[in-house]
Amino acid sequence: DSETDSETDSETDSETDSETGPPEDCSFDVDCPPEDPCEVGRCAAGTCIFAPLDLDGDGFPPLQCGGGDCNDLNPSTFPGAVEACDDNDDNDCNGVADCFDPACDGASNCGCQPAPGGEVCDNGEDDDCDTIVDCLDADCVGTPICGCLPSEIGACGNGFDEDCDGAFDCDDVDCILDPQCQCISTPEVCLGGEDEDCDLLVDCADSDCAAAPACECFGPPEPENCDDGTDNDCDGAADCADPDCFISPACDQCEEEVCNDGEDNNCDNLIDCGDPACAFSPFCEPTPEQCNNQLDDDNDGDADCNDIDCASAPICLQEHANCNTALLVSGSGVFFGDTDGFENNTSGSCGGAAGEAVFSFVLSEPSQVTMTAVGTSFDSTVYLRAGDCEDGFELGCDDDSGGNFAGALTFPILYPGTYFAFLDGYAFDPFGGANDGPYQFNLEIIPNPPEVCDDGIDNDGDIYVDCADPDCTFSPNCAGCNAGADPTAEFGVAACTDGLDNDCDGQSDCSDDDCSASDFYVTECCNGTDQNNNGIEDDFNCRCNSDADCSSGQICYDHTAYACGIPCTFFFGDVCPFVAAGSFCNQTTNQCEY
Repeated sequence: DSETDSETDSETDSETDSETGPPEDCSFDVDCPPEDPCEVGRCAAGTCIFAPLDLDGDGFPPLQCGGGDCNDLNPSTFPGAVEACDDNDDNDCNGVADCFDPACDGASNCGCQPAPGGEVCDNGEDDDCDTIVDCLDADCVGTPICGCLPSEIGACGNGFDEDCDGAFDCDDVDCILDPQCQCISTPEVCLGGEDEDCDLLVDCADSDCAAAPACECFGPPEPENCDDGTDNDCDGAADCADPDCFISPACDQCEEEVCNDGEDNNCDNLIDCGDPACAFSPFCEPTPEQCNNQLDDDNDGDADCNDIDCASAPICLQEHANCNTALLVSGSGVFFGDTDGFENNTSGSCGGAAGEAVFSFVLSEPSQVTMTAVGTSFDSTVYLRAGDCEDGFELGCDDDSGGNFAGALTFPILYPGTYFAFLDGYAFDPFGGANDGPYQFNLEIIPNPPEVCDDGIDNDGDIYVDCADPDCTFSPNCAGCNAGADPTAEFGVAACTDGLDNDCDGQSDCSDDDCSASDFYVTECCNGTDQNNNGIEDDFNCRCNSDADCSSGQICYDHTAYACGIPCTFFFGDVCPFVAAGSFCNQTTNQCEY
């Protein structure tokens, strides 16, 4: 009995070790995909080892993993790092970058200057000003210093070009026999109940079928016919996918979903792990997100490049089709790409129901900015947001001012800060499909344009308009207009209560926009009194260029509204949406920021 027990125990231990012991042997890092998205797998001496995610090796995991690193692609950026004032990055992770950080007060040079020639892949510097360094930058993929694998076999859906041949995943000939690639290349047939393209979506539930006649409702709604392949009642579900057909004889074949058979058992046009009915199935446990396989592998609601986990995947950076992967541009230029097949993630107030290309730029000095879609092959819109890509305030939107269905916008002046520009397809036509395809995005940035003294615009970005600008003191239309004195800005309580049109714009005191600067606190005026009885004088109605223009105890919100107010950290609740839409209270600068 003792020998039998010993043998049994030995067999049991052996079985247990084989199930829970080290992973199978590996050859490359890609053979070690982690189960936890906050870990990274490495192949060391043929064995997979896992460590906390720290892509740039600075000792701090990224924000989404609780580590506080606000840019895990730059080893010079982590909590407590020394702020570099010329790299377009928030190195110390305090919410403000470069010249906007108090640590850069007095710095002689702000704003990244791209190095001649772009990518240097082994110097630890962000040479092309995209905040991504060396081999982590997609520009360095395929360079000898960063290395290449001999083949892309076994990694055909992760969004990387492992063998450095310029072809990603299923576009690489190495992947031609990969079952996943063979399936993805098959177009969806929008009738018949089969998932031809293997995205776990069937017929009308697949976005590829949005323009298919069987998936559109024509004419007035009528009761659902459960076997004609048409959405008769216009509720977005046809035949047995419509709950109205639950007890129809035509749907007798529908049954409980089986989560690993590749069939739509319950007739809802969703298959296996793509069906909410399988949310708790052991077959559908989350796995690390692959970035180019049309599936939501980690079950977080976002697939491929729309998943934040894919923000650094080269194919996603190349497409820059959403806010996670916005293309950072360093100045004027013409940019080409193709939005064919892109998902609609955002839209502007003037349209944008198709897929979009997203760009970002950082201004370190006041600039005139023009952006157009002239040269784009489809009906397009362009729009611009300040501060935040998804929730930032929209500064403008246009769909055809560039002629031939091309959007165009010109901003006489934009102040220093971060901006996000979108080139979007105007609409999704149910008959013709999405407005998408090859595009041309034209961006012109002119720093520090001169002041024009009679157009009502702050052309040079110093907040002073026309005659209020010292540059215009001796302009013919400004000389002596202030009751015989030189014109001056109508900033502050004294200028807003003296009965004079100090800046010669035809309005004086509380009738002047500079003395009634707030679009929200409209019952207040810059007169030193608390007119709305909330305990705060003037309430962001005094225009300012600097703190010197403000009353004691107030600061100039010179990153957003250019108006005087008490520090935002003194308010109970969030005042910033009322100061500047889309902004937030920065605990370091004590004012609202984008």
